[in-house]
Amino acid sequence: MSNSFWGLLIFIGIIVLMVAGIIYAVIDKSRIKRSGSFASMAAFHDMQAKDKQNAMETVIEMQSQKKWKEEESGEGKKGSEEEKIGKN
Repeated sequence: MSNSFWGLLIFIGIIVLMVAGIIYAVIDKSRIKRSGSFASMAAFHDMQAKDKQNAMETVIEMQSQKKWKEEESGEGKKGSEEEKIGKN
């Protein structure tokens, strides 16, 4: 077997892996949107002015309180269809 055959085989393998990675990223995109990255949120928070930081913290606290109350009352059960869709 010649070097050109192995080179072609490696090239095709790389292309297949790239396509598989792109397909996985597109399919898994919805999970990434819902979860959010703590590091990215913290970095965004730190880049804002102090008054914007306080406003962001207030909004996040209000949202978490609302979520907590919904879960206690049974309206926002884990694994519900709304969470799977990513409803805000």
